[in-house]
Amino acid sequence: MLLSFPCMHLDLASPLLPDSTRFFDPGMAQGNDDRMFRPDDLPMDRQTATALINDCINFGEQFKDPGEMAYFGAVTSDDFYEGSSLSIQAQLSRQFDDGQGAKQERERKEAASRAQFILLLAWFFEEKMLELNSIEQGIKDSWTSMDKAIGVDEEDRMDERVLDLGKRESHTGGASDEQCVALPWKRILESLPAFIPAEAVLVCTDQDIIAVWEDMEIPFETASKERGLPADAQVATLPAWKLAGRNKAPVDMPHALHDITVAVVR
Repeated sequence: MLLSFPCMHLDLASPLLPDSTRFFDPGMAQGNDDRMFRPDDLPMDRQTATALINDCINFGEQFKDPGEMAYFGAVTSDDFYEGSSLSIQAQLSRQFDDGQGAKQERERKEAASRAQFILLLAWFFEEKMLELNSIEQGIKDSWTSMDKAIGVDEEDRMDERVLDLGKRESHTGGASDEQCVALPWKRILESLPAFIPAEAVLVCTDQDIIAVWEDMEIPFETASKERGLPADAQVATLPAWKLAGRNKAPVDMPHALHDITVAVVR
């Protein structure tokens, strides 16, 4: 099975992805699209996952400076949990702290719940990206209509003396224009092994991520035809924590210790 990485939404699909590529669903997708892959063993159902995400949103809204929340993609998952005044860590642990089953089994379920939580946050992050892109496109379209109404055509637009109201007033030519906010792909990569089949291949077309792996000197090799990848695709199989750029294996993230196969398409 080929899985898109790091994007999980169909609307963010790269044209370089093979047609057979599927998209990981951490339990939030609606409908029954065959292109989505939702594991059967997710520890949290949609209702629980939605409630947890809403708690996180409420937590984030306490901060006036968005930079204070930036550590989500830069620190370990435990640091994120412990830093929350809503005790998100406690919410995840409480689900399996019922005294039933062996301690090892409860710890396994809690680790899976944490992994799903990271993927849920990434999913919500993508949802917001798509929402903002849609709003921005609507603003652009409105300014284009206004330009036409007052007689500003494309030739005039090329003239620097013409004031482009759309960009100046709506900032649609600003930070988000033709740019993409980076997903916390390293955390996504370390969480996916909890739910994907061992034979799954994560297909990455993100050139920034590929460049990071090249700098890390990840040993890629030409992909076999049987994998269903493009002819120029290259693959590598390593423990998730190594592909995420860690210097040593994390002791509290068992799923990150699993091998995972990634394919790069340039």
